Parts: sequence; structure tokens; C-alpha cells
Amino acid sequence: MPAKPKGMTSIEIAIIVAIVLVIAVAVGWYLYTTFVASAATHGRLSISSAEFFSGDKRLRLYITNPGPQTVEIKYAVLNGTTCTLDANTQTQIGVGATVEVKATCNNIGTARSGIMLSGYIVTTDGSSFPFTAVVRGASLGS
Repeated sequence: MPAKPKGMTSIEIAIIVAIVLVIAVAVGWYLYTTFVASAATHGRLSISSAEFFSGDKRLRLYITNPGPQTVEIKYAVLNGTTCTLDANTQTQIGVGATVEVKATCNNIGTARSGIMLSGYIVTTDGSSFPFTAVVRGASLGS
């Protein structure tokens, strides 16, 4: 007597359903995270002027926030050295506002007047915005 063709057993069906379910969850998670990342807004900054005064180790930046949200500056880095923001410096920059940010960069070392030093601003959300500061020999003053 010939053998009857055997259909799929319940374990085979369960394995196939599990595989399809895992793939569906992975694709759904990918689509969800892509949507969330594209819908989130991140602040932007434009640094129009950057000067480092080697006489008193001071950094002065003019920063504009074009939007879409308020941005808060956490710290500045110049030539690989973290600079201390002045106590009276406005760190929160509203949309459309331009502020002057001053910082002290004590560990820069000797910087000759006229050269350029690279640096960046770090915001509280972790974004960084690069700039190039020209070195001035004079002191910034207060």
C-alpha cells in the first residue's frame, strides 16, 4: 500500500508563524524608529564670529539660533581644550536671537596672533557645532 502524502505538522506551522512574526516585529520597529527620528526637531546654531584673545586666554563667539527651537550651550572646546563659560554668559539662545558668548580657555598654551584655532560648541542635547577662531594678541577685557 502506497504511503499517504503527509501534510505539515503543527510544529512546522508554529515555526513558520514564529519566523513571520519576528520579521513583522522587526520591520514595524524599523518603521517606527525611522518615523520618530525624522519627526524630532534638533536645534541649529550659526557661529558668525570666533576670536581667541591670547593675552588673557579668553574666547568670544557670536552665535545665532536660526531655529526651530531654543538651544542651550553646555560648553565650548578650543584646540582640544574645554573652556569655562563666563558666569554672566547667556547660555540659552532663543529662536532668531544672536548672543555673545565668552569663555576662558586656560590650558591653550602659547598661541601666536593671526593663527587659527579650531573648536566647537556643545549643546545640552549633545549636538556640536564647529567654528574656527582667529587668535588676537590683545586682551578681551570684560
